[in-house]
Amino acid sequence: MFLSEPSETRFDLRFWLFGVHVRVHPFFWLLTILLGWDFVGGGGDQRAGLMYLGLWVVCVFVSILIHEMGHVFMGRLFGTHGHIVLYSFGGLAIGSNALNRGWQRFLVSFAGPLIQFFVLGVTILTFVILLPRVPPAWHDPTKKTLKFLIEINLFWPLLNLLPIWPLDGGQMAREVFVGITPRNGAYISFALSACVAAVLAVHCLMDANGHPLISFLPFGGFYMAMWFGYFSYMSFQGLQAESARRQQYRDDEFPWER
Repeated sequence: MFLSEPSETRFDLRFWLFGVHVRVHPFFWLLTILLGWDFVGGGGDQRAGLMYLGLWVVCVFVSILIHEMGHVFMGRLFGTHGHIVLYSFGGLAIGSNALNRGWQRFLVSFAGPLIQFFVLGVTILTFVILLPRVPPAWHDPTKKTLKFLIEINLFWPLLNLLPIWPLDGGQMAREVFVGITPRNGAYISFALSACVAAVLAVHCLMDANGHPLISFLPFGGFYMAMWFGYFSYMSFQGLQAESARRQQYRDDEFPWER
């Protein structure tokens, strides 16, 4: 996804990978641990639980880094040179979609989820072929790691493709609507984003109380409700800004253009 770049801290991890500068903000590690704290229970064995938590953090780190690399390398095909910041709930590919053509920005946004689906296919193939050959002592950690990778690279890119700003799907929807109606496309995309995010926030809150709004959705809970609620608020702000811009545009029109 593409958000504003967070301020640097002295605790940031920095490195270069395939010519791309990567910075990892401390909040990335903190929120990844919080997301996996209950999910990776070790069945009463504290050492096993900590090991699974460590595997979860590694799987999230690798998956999100690959996702952002997809954005960066697709942008390179069109002449941009982005860098990566891993922060909060995901990552940022700064500068990768600084392009003039909408279809190019669409492909840059789509490249992140697309490469995760490729990782998903490789992981499933590895699960089928490798797991039966793993020694018994390594069977459970290997199985857990592959399951983490499958879940992260299936559900997270699907969520990212929802038409919600500023997720990749929201940016893709904006490019589509602007391509169809340049004057109203951004307004329509923000309105759609605000509505979808608000409905999902309500669903997640109801799910936290045991009564999900949409029964077939595989996610919910208080943290997801906060996530979607925040995105709905951001979309509403974008909608207001776009309304103001549209009003100014109408006021600047010549009488014969109205």
